Amino acid sequence: MTRLRRPASRLICSLAAAAAIALPLTTLAAAPAGAARTAAATPAARASAASCDTAPAGDGFYDPPSPLPAGTHGDIVWCRPASSPVSGSQAWQILYLSTTAGGQPTAISGTVFVPAAPYVGTRPVVAYAPGTQGWGDQCAPSREIAAGDFDEQFAVSNLLAKGWAVVVTDYPGLGTPGVEAYNVGIPEGYGVLDSLRAATLLPGTGLSQSAPMGIEGYSQGGGAADWAAQLQPSYAPGLDLTGVAAGGTPANLQAVASNINGSVWFAFLAGTAEGFSTVYPSLDLNRQLTPAGQAAMAQLETMCQAQGLLTFAGKKIEDYTVGGINPITEPQWQSVLDTNDLGAMKPAVPLYQYHGLLDEIIPYRVEQTLHQQYCAQGVTTRLTGYLGDHILTQVLAQADVVSWLGARLAGTPATGNC
Repeated sequence: MTRLRRPASRLICSLAAAAAIALPLTTLAAAPAGAARTAAATPAARASAASCDTAPAGDGFYDPPSPLPAGTHGDIVWCRPASSPVSGSQAWQILYLSTTAGGQPTAISGTVFVPAAPYVGTRPVVAYAPGTQGWGDQCAPSREIAAGDFDEQFAVSNLLAKGWAVVVTDYPGLGTPGVEAYNVGIPEGYGVLDSLRAATLLPGTGLSQSAPMGIEGYSQGGGAADWAAQLQPSYAPGLDLTGVAAGGTPANLQAVASNINGSVWFAFLAGTAEGFSTVYPSLDLNRQLTPAGQAAMAQLETMCQAQGLLTFAGKKIEDYTVGGINPITEPQWQSVLDTNDLGAMKPAVPLYQYHGLLDEIIPYRVEQTLHQQYCAQGVTTRLTGYLGDHILTQVLAQADVVSWLGARLAGTPATGNC
């Protein structure tokens, strides 16, 4: 879930006037399978990273070898230099090992950026968890970055401007074979954490595995970022994670589904249902769909965001199911969705939560409830509401997000507003 796709420069220009007058409103009140071998570097990991010179050309880059090479999650399978859309930086595409929701090894693609200018001290590494780009492999952020058509490039560029290295995951199943694990928090969180380790194993970057690290994500990326924060203590304790900034977060998937069913944002719901059915095959969404529903889902899986939203605007999931039943309300679905709702596990690092008070896709109350859950666990978390809708808020919050992450990476203690 994220913005309508358009180049970031046009997005920022169209919202500049609103951003100039908007005021942040601070809220005053309000271990899974497959967890892990440690993230310590090994000679094998370093050796595997040397395969940058032998990665397959073209789209073959995204087809992992079968079987996957042995290694630890975060190891690089292969990599290749890429054209960077940000002047003064170098970029590489990577294919790295990660973990499925069931604890099995998998491979995910992504992009690493490193500023060319020297950095005084140890250069921080920030994982950027992207919002929804679409469901077809052509919509993977690494492909869009290479084409100069990544609509969240402005946020990545803001991080690079601070001299930090940035890694952008494509998420499981986007770019690589299969269906994206769209909005399935556990494997997305694994993918974000493993991208950080992969960035430090990339040869020629000068990045250190002991570097201070941060995570930023909005919308779908907000969910992935918070899941990374929750999973990090058990799954990737070796990472020096200092803080996580996550906004527009679909923390409670049932509440979001209820809000957007029958709306112009229905494609997000359909994509989520497909993602969960892929990760948890026992749900068997296809069995619950009519032939027209099966065709619609297959069509969505070829589309990027704007096309999907336009094609399925105003639809309901009941339009596509046998007997007009909403499968998400059934006990089997509810159980799996509950497992991937945020707030039941305690992050070990401070959080910056931000959300639009006028968010029409993910209601503000969803973020507010998550904030209260984290507060009850003793997490140092700060929630800020912005006078904007879902699209506008990411832009409005950028300066605050980068400033907050900078303080954490510098070692300044965070304060919350529980």
